[in-house]
Amino acid sequence: MTAARYVALRCDGPDCYAETHHAFSDSMTVTELRATRSEDGWHARPGGRDICPDCWKAGHR
Repeated sequence: MTAARYVALRCDGPDCYAETHHAFSDSMTVTELRATRSEDGWHARPGGRDICPDCWKAGHR
């Protein structure tokens, strides 16, 4: 068990519970994490919504 804190991106797609985080994200801001994760296909939408690659491909914008 760990008490480590980390920043997570959670998908705002319908009924989607996908999330991602960076191994050292406890010192990262959400903006820095989004920049890192955009390489993996995650998208940041207006209003701070995060969309995972599967929802993005399915057209959930």
